[in-house]
Amino acid sequence: MNKYNLLDLLDGEVNVLENDVLKAISVNGIEIPIIQRDYAQGRTGEEVIRERFLDSLFTALSEDVELELDFVYGSIKEIAFGNNVFLPLDGQQRLTTLFLLYWYIGNRELQGEELEQLRRQLVKFSYSTRSTARTFCGKLSKIGFKTLPAETITKSFWFHRIYEKDPTVMSMVNMIRAIDKHYNKFDYPVFNRLSRLCFYVLPLDGFNLTDELYIKMNARGKQLTGFENF
Repeated sequence: MNKYNLLDLLDGEVNVLENDVLKAISVNGIEIPIIQRDYAQGRTGEEVIRERFLDSLFTALSEDVELELDFVYGSIKEIAFGNNVFLPLDGQQRLTTLFLLYWYIGNRELQGEELEQLRRQLVKFSYSTRSTARTFCGKLSKIGFKTLPAETITKSFWFHRIYEKDPTVMSMVNMIRAIDKHYNKFDYPVFNRLSRLCFYVLPLDGFNLTDELYIKMNARGKQLTGFENF
């Protein structure tokens, strides 16, 4: 089974088994479905989980070793002729953290056309849970920073108060602040090592994907409220 990294889902191919035949399907982005919950790894109160995951990621980067991040499940949706997006059923949290990691390290280490190419890829990562989360991801993909990235974002002219009420957006800001703290321990470039943070992709098209399945998968670990189920 093939391993993939984040950029493979933003601008690459995924192998799908159709009628016992392995077929390569181009994927041109990641869209977090509206049925998914908010991004939680950056949430206040999740410091232990956040630090544990970042420790694993940065240890792999420092040692230049491959880190397998298990399976990412989802479906592939055609949004236009020849353009497909990956809709994660399980793996939203990991994918979002990787998106923020690529954004941060890319802006610290890349320049010129390399940085512009990365931005063209990162803008294909989107959230459908709320319009504010979707807009924030689009804005974030296009900007850089010099110092204090989280503060640069929250003091930007486009960062309106409504963003502060979106838990996904604020979790992303907190995660960026945590990534900045970890990265500042390095004194050498690691962007080219990001591709070694990889995972397996299991497209579930044809497996009778329903809203009920999304709800059951997202209720693991912490039961959804009655309103969330509604």
